[in-house]
Amino acid sequence: METLQYAPLNLTIGKNPILHYTLPKELESGALVKYHIQFGLKTINWTGIISSVSDNQVTVRLGEGPFRGFTASHRFVSEGNITGCYDEFSFQGFTTIPESTFADIMANASVVYGIFARKSTREIMLAYETQKKTQAFEALDQSATAG
Repeated sequence: METLQYAPLNLTIGKNPILHYTLPKELESGALVKYHIQFGLKTINWTGIISSVSDNQVTVRLGEGPFRGFTASHRFVSEGNITGCYDEFSFQGFTTIPESTFADIMANASVVYGIFARKSTREIMLAYETQKKTQAFEALDQSATAG
């Protein structure tokens, strides 16, 4: 689940729309979940607010986005050596394109977890944070010896 806290570095876009989400660092009520649908060269982005967390299930409601309403349920189940992800989405009232167009997009959309792409992002972010801490330590060390 920690891997889902990083946006995928890159994903292959095909004929069918793809949907992915990025979890917050802490799964708690009020935290934001970021959602992204890619269909061709067009994208739809929105945020959800976690309304409840219980027994490895997260329930999310609309934060900001092009809908009048949105709810999602994300359930994570240990299945031996892997974690199974089960998602349900409900959209109410799309506001920027016709609802029938959005319904067609969602009927063809697949949830993409992009685990390897997310791990690439994670490695880059951790390397960046390590470099930043090293530079801060070197600057502190230099200032301590300068006087």
